[in-house]
Amino acid sequence: MTEQPIRNRAEWISLGISLTLLAGVVGTVISLWLQPSLKPAEFTVKRGQVRTSNNQYYLPVTIQNEGDATATQVTVEGTLETANTEETATTTFDFVPARSDAESVLIFSQEPAAAIVRVVSYQEP
Repeated sequence: MTEQPIRNRAEWISLGISLTLLAGVVGTVISLWLQPSLKPAEFTVKRGQVRTSNNQYYLPVTIQNEGDATATQVTVEGTLETANTEETATTTFDFVPARSDAESVLIFSQEPAAAIVRVVSYQEP
């Protein structure tokens, strides 16, 4: 006859903790599977502080993807209208994941304090 091993208190506690963690992971996966979030990519643009170098004005911009979907080829455009001309600077972000930020710099030949900066397009992967 073989004897059954005797379980001590530490083994029972570690089993309880392991089962609790496993149940939490399985519950989270099932919850996400049953109720996927379908909020599309949604952007906000934040302007940074302008710096000057070699008669050029560098305007840092940060875009935030507040949606639940990833976006690719996100194009940001800055437009500066002066009395005689309209100057446009653009940049493209290859990849902006859901709920994340991306940073870039737009370069202008004139002070961009009055520039309008916006996301003009993106693609869904």
